[in-house]
Amino acid sequence: MSYTIKLTNDQICTIMNKYDSFSLPHTNNYTTFRAKINSSTVTIFKTGNVLIQGSDEKGTYNEICVLLNITPTFDLDNKSITNLNNSVTINELKNIIGTDEVGTGDFFGSIIVVGCFVPAYEISYLQKLGIKDSKELSDEKILSIAPKLIEKFTYTYSELDNIHYNYLVFKLGYNLNQIKAVMHNSVINSMKTKVEKYDKIVVDAFTNETNYYNYLSKEKVISRDISLEEKAENKYVAVGCASIIARYFFLKSMDKLSEKIKLDIPKGAGKPVDIFLVKYIQEFGTKDLKYIAKLNFKNYRKLLDQKS
Repeated sequence: MSYTIKLTNDQICTIMNKYDSFSLPHTNNYTTFRAKINSSTVTIFKTGNVLIQGSDEKGTYNEICVLLNITPTFDLDNKSITNLNNSVTINELKNIIGTDEVGTGDFFGSIIVVGCFVPAYEISYLQKLGIKDSKELSDEKILSIAPKLIEKFTYTYSELDNIHYNYLVFKLGYNLNQIKAVMHNSVINSMKTKVEKYDKIVVDAFTNETNYYNYLSKEKVISRDISLEEKAENKYVAVGCASIIARYFFLKSMDKLSEKIKLDIPKGAGKPVDIFLVKYIQEFGTKDLKYIAKLNFKNYRKLLDQKS
């Protein structure tokens, strides 16, 4: 696979100035400039075309597009910059703050929302990591990738434990989408104190814009310069990163919860959770369940109905 870009004279000068220290000898009379960048060879022809070839041609192509402030184009078989195992498709080369949440479908454990800022020039690095939505990655992969993201990128996370979740639901009448909206807004406000310049804030949509802002009507500070987009984790690598970091903190939180009660707590809300819940109640009763579980889930209501 190779990439070709038609350049203007100014763009040619920009590339030559940037990569002059990586230049290679000319091999024929048809070239203006050659350089070894990353693991790729970049050749500028006298016709004004640049040819990018090599083992890291996607990353180098992306890097040059960012340098020239142009949007990359792909053929139908190569739509994705990060085309590793169907990983995240990047449709905009911009500096993005992305947010995503995990734990909302788990009967046990906290809800965690993470915001992550990814500058455009880091897309090549993330391509090599194979960033995608955390739901498409194994827990082992999450535990391997997330620490690298945490170390390298600016992020914020918010955790809502079960006792506070149950208070919001049963005492204040919050629904799940309202809880998520408040948490996303809080994370975004925090990210804005850490990141001075960004092009866009993207929230993985869980409701429409009208409902989102209605849910935030009682909040003192509301960030309105956001874009709610469905399946954003498959469009923006920043949202994919947020998803992975959120899953990482969720897994760590579940481990602590399991250690605290000295039982291996199952994830999700399926049959293994139902089986565990029965055993837990038989051994410990329901008194402390509000500290480890979301008590408005069908798992618990179904068990109570059966007892009745």
